[in-house]
Amino acid sequence: MSNKNEEVQLNTDSSESLNRGMKTHHIAMLSVGGTIGTGLFLGTGYVVQQAGPGGTFIAYGFGALIMVLMMLCMGEMLVEMPVSGNVQAYASKFLGYGAGFTVGWIKWLQLAITVPTQIVASSIIMGNIIPQVPSLVWIIGFAMLLFFLNSRSSEDYGSSSFFFSSIKVILIVVFALVGIGIITGLVGGEAVGLANFTNDGGLFPTGMRPIMMSMMTAVFAYSGADMFATAAGESENPEVVLPKAIKVSSLSIIISYAVTLFILIAVLPWRQADLLGSPFAYVFRELGIGSAELIVNLVIVTSALSSANAHVFAAVRTLWSLGHFEQAPSFVKKTNKKKVPMNALLVTTCFTLFAVTASFVSPDVVYLFMTSFIGAAELVVYAITGVCALKYRKVFLGKGKKIADLKFKIPLFPFIPILLIVLCILVATGMVLDPTQRGALTTGAPVFIALFIGSTVWNNTRRKGLKTPTGE
Repeated sequence: MSNKNEEVQLNTDSSESLNRGMKTHHIAMLSVGGTIGTGLFLGTGYVVQQAGPGGTFIAYGFGALIMVLMMLCMGEMLVEMPVSGNVQAYASKFLGYGAGFTVGWIKWLQLAITVPTQIVASSIIMGNIIPQVPSLVWIIGFAMLLFFLNSRSSEDYGSSSFFFSSIKVILIVVFALVGIGIITGLVGGEAVGLANFTNDGGLFPTGMRPIMMSMMTAVFAYSGADMFATAAGESENPEVVLPKAIKVSSLSIIISYAVTLFILIAVLPWRQADLLGSPFAYVFRELGIGSAELIVNLVIVTSALSSANAHVFAAVRTLWSLGHFEQAPSFVKKTNKKKVPMNALLVTTCFTLFAVTASFVSPDVVYLFMTSFIGAAELVVYAITGVCALKYRKVFLGKGKKIADLKFKIPLFPFIPILLIVLCILVATGMVLDPTQRGALTTGAPVFIALFIGSTVWNNTRRKGLKTPTGE
């Protein structure tokens, strides 16, 4: 195949077949909705229990830093070249077909597996509310709901996503107010203060090793932050919308996590946290407010499903982009009258079968394993994002353009992309220390290698097909 044909294949304007109807608040809340879910409302229980009060802040602080670095690296490329499909499109253009194929399928797997993870978490919480109903019933019902929401146009989807994401923001505000009341004694009668930060072993009761072990769970908690990139090709005015969306979403996510974690640790002793229920609900249970605990659990389920909804949206657009770059079967790039990639949606929905399987196994163990696997995939995607940012700047300047011409610039270049790559490697090293997460790493690595090998086989098959009369 000639270079000319390859350039057409890597045309980043292919998002024109999608509906450009998403506004700044839609895209920003898409990231917030994808990020603030079970990683905050359920996964924090595991991190607090493993790392203690101070270790929790270090783990989540590390995750926040990686998230911000990724947003900066992705932002520069997106504003100049807005395209739906995330880093896969840029890896294809700047690092080659094999790199784009590999990172694209890794990203799709990471997104698609996150959906049943959120569904499993929702079924766990619903099991605490209504134990008489089997988890399989909740899983099937939630899967059908997600399919319906994602079959709508991007503008309608953006409005519904904004509404559901707002619910979790309201929960955080209410929890913060109640938590401040508990700390000061305005709620519950007796002031708790900040004793939980120093009692029972202090800030680091379990040492430093568990902090490294829990970093992967913290990284997973921020894994939906790059949702703004997936929606780039469907934004109304990318040059204006995307920079604003990056700032709004990153600040909203960081503030939400910082405030929530501080109050959570202050009012709930670290030994009482676990993965069998939400630590948020535990706080209200300790106060003896049963109805409030029920409401919190219902809102958390809504939040988890909102996150799953955002991940379905991103997974569908990633698979659609793979089809446009001839890195997936062509049928996945077809859209309906509403410009929704329905075939890609059908394929992605099939991955909810993972949740069905999890309902017959130990849900909490499966949840932890999947979050570790997803985190490992996210590290690969983030590291390649840093590499693409370095390559993009070189290509940009190589065309005779100046840094001043960039509408969104990575600060402290090239330090930021390099730091992102180094931190991803460091967190991956921490996975080796945790026996539970080590299994996910050893499972993920062969999959990543197999995908890269598969890219060569797929590309060779594709090239042979182009040489036939029907492929010309």
